[in-house]
Amino acid sequence: MKGLSLVLLVLLLMLAAGEVQGNDPEMQYYTCGYRGLCRRFCYAQEYIVGHHGCPRRYRCCATRS
Repeated sequence: MKGLSLVLLVLLLMLAAGEVQGNDPEMQYYTCGYRGLCRRFCYAQEYIVGHHGCPRRYRCCATRS
C-alpha cells in the first residue's frame, strides 16, 4: 500500500511540474523576423511584427528603437 501511494505521489508531482513548464510563455525561445522573439503577449517596449514564423497562438515581438 505504501508503494502504491508513493507511485501516485511521484506521478502527481511529475504532472504538476509539466503543467508549469508548458504554460510559461517565455519557455518558447523561437526567433522571428529581424531580432524578434515569439511570445504570447508583447511587452510594453515591444511591438507586434506579425505571426509568421511563430508557433500557433504566438506573435512575433520586436523591441522599439
